[in-house]
Amino acid sequence: MLVQRSNSGLAGLPALITTVTALLLSTALICDAARFSVLHSMIGDIPVIQLYDNLLGQSAEVLPTQGGRVESIKLKSPVTHQVRDIILTHGGNASAIKENAIFKGALLLPFANRIANGQYTFQGKPYQLHLNEPERHNAIHGLLYDKELEVAYMHGDDQNAIATLVYRFNGSAAGYPFPLEVDVTYVLHSDAFIVSIGATNQDSTRPLPFYMGWHPYIKVADTSKAILQFDGCTNYSLVDVDKTTLIPTGTTEATKLFTNLQPIGGTHTAPTYIDDGFAALTPPAPDRNCTALTHTVYDPVTKEAVFLFQEAQFRFSQVFTGSASITGEQAIAVEPMSAETDAYNNHIGLSILNAGQRWQGSFGISLGPAGVSRLHNHHGQN
Repeated sequence: MLVQRSNSGLAGLPALITTVTALLLSTALICDAARFSVLHSMIGDIPVIQLYDNLLGQSAEVLPTQGGRVESIKLKSPVTHQVRDIILTHGGNASAIKENAIFKGALLLPFANRIANGQYTFQGKPYQLHLNEPERHNAIHGLLYDKELEVAYMHGDDQNAIATLVYRFNGSAAGYPFPLEVDVTYVLHSDAFIVSIGATNQDSTRPLPFYMGWHPYIKVADTSKAILQFDGCTNYSLVDVDKTTLIPTGTTEATKLFTNLQPIGGTHTAPTYIDDGFAALTPPAPDRNCTALTHTVYDPVTKEAVFLFQEAQFRFSQVFTGSASITGEQAIAVEPMSAETDAYNNHIGLSILNAGQRWQGSFGISLGPAGVSRLHNHHGQN
């Protein structure tokens, strides 16, 4: 910084003192600022809540008016040391966000995946959901994905950035006349992003059915070369489905898929098409040093691994590789689910919440070099 010297030699001093004082105050403010912040922005007319790491530039974007969807997660690569997208986004396109043709980042509740014919019977009474997958005559991916959630809490400090959103089903939803309150807490840590869900039956007398999932597409350089590895703490069964409706048939078979470090296969433009459901045969057991499931997506091109953590409540997973053929994007969707597809009818994993009862569970994502997972460090933290 240069200061013009006057004839007296002191004329520039007040300005210098003012400038230096401002710089010192600015520096003090920066030093005192918390590492994590919660910021607000817009994509077109869509409000965005951004959890932001001021030190590393990591972030997560949540869309409260779009069902609390996780629009983006950016974490620092341990390989390149640059912040990069972990899941597929809509690239800041508001129209694409509203359409969300393949349910990127959507929270799926009070049911996940498909309900056959949109029909089910609960406590002897039949119900009909809206058929939003008409080509297969199914209801799909719940009722929350296009709803506006209320912002209940936001906070940033030196440990993490937190936002909590709330939505209340008031009993008016077609096919789901139950007063269910849902709260979603999103937490950005220095090395992981965690989502915690709470669901409470607000009725004073009646029970209600509930299960849920999440629909993140893990971004990879080449789907055909990427490797999905299920957590080795348990064994898995493949859920057999009707090839037309993709509704479970009621039979399963033991499988070694995603347990032997094999790539997805196919080609870059046409990777092997997978749209299958899997179930952990037993909930993770403490005596096997595994209190939750952590599935891993290895990318041999980038030499990175994305770790998808899901608590024991989420012992079901749906794997989908169709983004390359549908949108031309390279990714593997690994969807944690708390029950099997069509659980309103087959009841496999379905939660029945009695009057006033609360259900809760968590899942999350971290990024690391192959073979290293740090998500368990944050299990249960806010």
